[in-house]
Amino acid sequence: MVVEPSGVGTSPTVPAVPDAGNPMMDEQLRQEEFLRQQAANKAFRQRGNLDPETADGARACAAEVSQGLNLLIVGGRGEPEQEAVERTLTATGLVDVVVRPPGRLDLGPGDGLLFAGWTGRACVFGSVRRDDIKVEIGTRIADGGCLPAPN
Repeated sequence: MVVEPSGVGTSPTVPAVPDAGNPMMDEQLRQEEFLRQQAANKAFRQRGNLDPETADGARACAAEVSQGLNLLIVGGRGEPEQEAVERTLTATGLVDVVVRPPGRLDLGPGDGLLFAGWTGRACVFGSVRRDDIKVEIGTRIADGGCLPAPN
């Protein structure tokens, strides 16, 4: 309650929401909120930029990882095994190595294995399947790891 100089008390007015109750505006507001929430849900995957010196070192490590993974699939004996991929990554000097099948929310192929490891300054991550290897570099993701948690 606000007391006016005349001594009369008045209730402050609450500003009205523009077009409140208008079905079109309500739907538009819900859609905008949904899009904001969807963007926030995807933000955990975003990576920052590597400085040039760090990127150079990470690219060299990624080339070693790629070479090692190629040797695993050269024989075409089927899908690479999780333990073999883990050993290959560890042999290049990566730490905090994670190798796992793709989860429901992972981007990329739905088969094969996803992998990631830390060089000490950058992440080397990607996927490996019998007929395809992808190796990338980047910073840690927003949750602090090199690979999102499986879902």
